[in-house]
Amino acid sequence: MTAEPHLSRLARGGALNLAGAVSAGVMGFALVFAVAHAYPQKIAGTFFAANSLFIILNAVAGLGSDVGLLRWVPRQIALDDHGSARRTVPVALVPVVAVACVASLALILSAPALADALGGGRIVPMLRVLAVFLPVAAAHDAVLAATRAHGTMRPTVAIEKIFRQVAQVGGVLVASLFTTDPVGLALAWALPYLVGLVVAVVWYRRIAARLRRGPADTRALARQFWRYTAPRAVAQICQTALQRADIVLIAALASPRDAAIYTAATRFMVIGQLGTQAVQQAMQPTVSRLIALEDREATARVFAGCTTWTVALTWPVHLSVAAAAPIYLSLFGSGYSGAGQSATVILALAMLLATATGPVDVLLLMAGRSGLSLVNSAAALVVDLALNALLIPWLGITGAAIAWAAALAVRNLLMLAQVSRLFGMTPAGAGLGLAVSSALVCFGVLPMSVRLAFGTPATLVGLVLGAGCYAGLLWAQRDRLALTAFAALIPGRRRHQGVADNA
Repeated sequence: MTAEPHLSRLARGGALNLAGAVSAGVMGFALVFAVAHAYPQKIAGTFFAANSLFIILNAVAGLGSDVGLLRWVPRQIALDDHGSARRTVPVALVPVVAVACVASLALILSAPALADALGGGRIVPMLRVLAVFLPVAAAHDAVLAATRAHGTMRPTVAIEKIFRQVAQVGGVLVASLFTTDPVGLALAWALPYLVGLVVAVVWYRRIAARLRRGPADTRALARQFWRYTAPRAVAQICQTALQRADIVLIAALASPRDAAIYTAATRFMVIGQLGTQAVQQAMQPTVSRLIALEDREATARVFAGCTTWTVALTWPVHLSVAAAAPIYLSLFGSGYSGAGQSATVILALAMLLATATGPVDVLLLMAGRSGLSLVNSAAALVVDLALNALLIPWLGITGAAIAWAAALAVRNLLMLAQVSRLFGMTPAGAGLGLAVSSALVCFGVLPMSVRLAFGTPATLVGLVLGAGCYAGLLWAQRDRLALTAFAALIPGRRRHQGVADNA
């Protein structure tokens, strides 16, 4: 069996997910932009810190159930065990909601103490509003993961990447017209989770109705599911803390104003990460199915192809931000344009390494190595927290950026070594070198040359020229970059591919 049919299916799911990622990336940027311009810097900083704390607690409540669902449900369907596939979702969902309720209560009770560290008494009502929505957000994410486990990206794209993001930005803008109170800001941001959950539940029930009813040993399923998922639960907490703890620490060790600047300086990473997630979320059920069927060759080719796509999608974003950091930060206002430039460049360059190693964590997780994933995430978090405590009082947000970059390097290099040793696989496919060199020339060398020759404002001209050259290079080398898999998106070619897949 070859990997081309799988790459074509991934292209269809990945393209849909990428469209959602573009929307989510734009809206994520717009949210920070709206908060930064509509609210005083101190309120913006406390909101970003409270928001980060909410996301960390949501990861705690999630218990790694999304990866567990994406590991087990596709395997159960591939092995024609529909009864187990139906029962695995409630096995995952009930503990998630229970833990979220406990976390919600803990946040409500600890809000005054947290407020003293993060920005004063005005943050207490904001934290308590967010706490009420923790169980809703946890259930929202778990149900969407269940829909992805059935091989469809549409609910996640429509609800999570488009509706929720747009509704949050719209809600924040409307709230700012009437009040600058932190409670209104928190409520406007959290309410879309509730609407999204209702729609997600209806959508999942329609998908699950296609499965045949059959016997399933719920206790055995629960033992099997949580034995695998428990290490992933801790690993996911570590990963989310790695992504968000620096904002909370900056608010506590420096000031809410610095937290607002750092959030703006790092917002571009969300755009790049959404591109990465667009590929990885489409890849997870495919890799789980291929590993269950012991198709090692197809797995390796899917892994390499997804790495090339990830680099081709994300390196232009990170290199562009590094080259045009002063222009990027000026978008958030004069109070943001100076202090965050070093942090922006450091993090943009760190993301190049993170994406070039490929979706190594997905491969470890879908192969059942959730324990290794935990070790890697815990090691990175220890490095991040230690360096943050050391460097933030000394270097401020630049120190936080250095800490995060070091932690990211530790995690990704550990995973790369493990995948190579355990599976004999590397992310280096036929097109990876071409994708790397093309992005470096078009979005690094060219715009920086223009900037040095004509000044910072001219960087945008260099980026426009680079984008045109990059599009031409991708088209000319589409075979080596495995971009021909996206021909499945063309209706006539899709029908032809369907015939080939069934042959």
